[in-house]
Amino acid sequence: MSSDTAQRGLWAAIIVIGALTIALATTGLFWSTGTQLAGAVGAGGAAFLGAATLAFTIRRFLTD
Repeated sequence: MSSDTAQRGLWAAIIVIGALTIALATTGLFWSTGTQLAGAVGAGGAAFLGAATLAFTIRRFLTD
């Protein structure tokens, strides 16, 4: 395994864990305000997709 592959894997793990944290916080925030479960999970999912996509794009821009 090359160093570049290992580094990309590490960055991917960091990004996914960060996006998951944002998604859980968003779901909890929406759930605590009385939003129905489907709406809270949908908001968390949207936050996860948005954060992960943005982070992967920024990483690619900065490292390539």
